[in-house]
Formats: sequence, C-alpha cells, structure tokens
Amino acid sequence: MPRYFFNVHDGKDLPDDEGIELPGRNEAHRQAIITAGEMLRESDRQFLAGDLWEMHVTDARGATVCRLRFSAEDCD
Repeated sequence: MPRYFFNVHDGKDLPDDEGIELPGRNEAHRQAIITAGEMLRESDRQFLAGDLWEMHVTDARGATVCRLRFSAEDCD
C-alpha cells in the first residue's frame, strides 16, 4: 500500500516524517481534508490571524498528490 505524507506550513514548517499508508490517491485526498479540518479546528481562533495555512501532500517519491491552502481573517 502506498505511503502519503501530510506536510503543513502555518508560519513554520511542520513536516510529516512518518506518513500514513492508504490504498490510493483518492483516499489521500479524503484524508487531507479530514486532517486539515481537525488541525484547523484545534487551532481555535489563531487561524483568523490572516496568515496562509497550507497542507502539501506527497507520495513516498516526493511527488505532489494535492495541496490545500486556507486563510481567514477576523473582520470587525
């Protein structure tokens, strides 16, 4: 089963050195969305600082599978 890595950048690099085995690219896309949602939820309101949050998913060869980018700001 292929291994995928979910590397995050949110002002600092958070590389995924372990990865996770998944059946294929579709499952990696799904897992990226789930993981991103969990990480953003845990960040609470820090996400509203307006900075770019990015998840870069790669396969074991280092090829890009998908990239998720988010930014948000609190508007008064």
